[in-house]
Amino acid sequence: RYLYPPEVPRAVQLFRPENVAVPACYLLVGLLQGLSGPFTNVYPLDLGASEAQQATISSLKSLPSTFKLAFGFWSDNYPLMGYRRKSYMLLGWAITSLSMCLLLFFSDLSTDALANLDDEQHIGEGDDSAGRYNERQIQSTSTIGEVTAAGEPPSVPFLSFTLLMFGTGFWFADVMGDSIVAEKAKLEPESSRGHLQSTCYACRFFGLMIAAPLSTVIYSSYGPQSVVILMAGLPASIVPLVYLLKETKNVQVASTSEQCSEIWNTVCSRAVWQPMGFVYLYNVLQVGNAAWKQFLKTVLNFTSNQLNSLLIAAYVLLWLGIMAYKKFFIRWSWRTVYISTTLLNGVFSALQILLITGTTFGLSPFLFALGDDAFADFIGGIQFLPTTIMMVHLCPAGSGQFV
Repeated sequence: RYLYPPEVPRAVQLFRPENVAVPACYLLVGLLQGLSGPFTNVYPLDLGASEAQQATISSLKSLPSTFKLAFGFWSDNYPLMGYRRKSYMLLGWAITSLSMCLLLFFSDLSTDALANLDDEQHIGEGDDSAGRYNERQIQSTSTIGEVTAAGEPPSVPFLSFTLLMFGTGFWFADVMGDSIVAEKAKLEPESSRGHLQSTCYACRFFGLMIAAPLSTVIYSSYGPQSVVILMAGLPASIVPLVYLLKETKNVQVASTSEQCSEIWNTVCSRAVWQPMGFVYLYNVLQVGNAAWKQFLKTVLNFTSNQLNSLLIAAYVLLWLGIMAYKKFFIRWSWRTVYISTTLLNGVFSALQILLITGTTFGLSPFLFALGDDAFADFIGGIQFLPTTIMMVHLCPAGSGQFV
């Protein structure tokens, strides 16, 4: 009954062979996020990237997520080989894998290469070799597509390019998974509304929680190369499941103008634009602190393992927040959830000021930062699902991701 609950339609029973690609896609998204998070958190620092370069790398990796609207619109209107979802999902995972293969084949990701780079940086601090090091820096940052010489780690621009490509494939495949869930969620009976999405996101954040500490251990023990090999190979594991995914081929698709007209009519309804406007403004006002990681490393002298420990704790509490919402808060109104979590989030955000001033109430800076960052993510996990559930049920039929 747990795997195939009889009270819901077959199309909503996620663990049937024809549907299992959906939770598997979410799990893979979480695993890759977990593997890539500690990698991009620490590797640019090991390469000697500046604060601006670190912020740029992080931004480029997540930049394709801002084009989810375009990805969804394209798949809604232009089927590939007769399919609107599964073909594009395979394409997205192929791009993801290819990007990491490029990083593997055209740069040296071994720990020896990092050690040599570290030696050069120390030598470059002396007067005799400063010019040579500065010249190398200039050469390594000249063009995005430059292929580094054998035995050298990737240049910052080349790493940025491959992570941008990784993010493009990753978010393209993620959008296809979201599209399928948006379509299936409309088939859920009223009594179980929201359980489909909460199950999928529980899979996603479970993968995130498992992969993040695994990535940290692998990075510390075997170096960045092993992490990138995993990131290149894992997308291949979902190919058989996507092949089995049941999707109707050559579905009649409304014209672009008809879809835009339907979407416009939907958005003009106050019941739609008001919650959408609130969510948009709420997220616009979430201003991140791009220099926070650099402050922890250079001012408070956090080690790479401590930085990754903060990230891992945040991922674990994020998953616990998702599960807490699914178990205890799914029947709460979204207004109550948003008001209570926003107030709590404000308290935890203010704690960063205390850490900057050194007021940690006798705790070490690491433990204080651990509680601050991690519990903020627990609150974020509770807050995440109400928005996704609400938005799915505002989507017109056939325009799951365009909305």
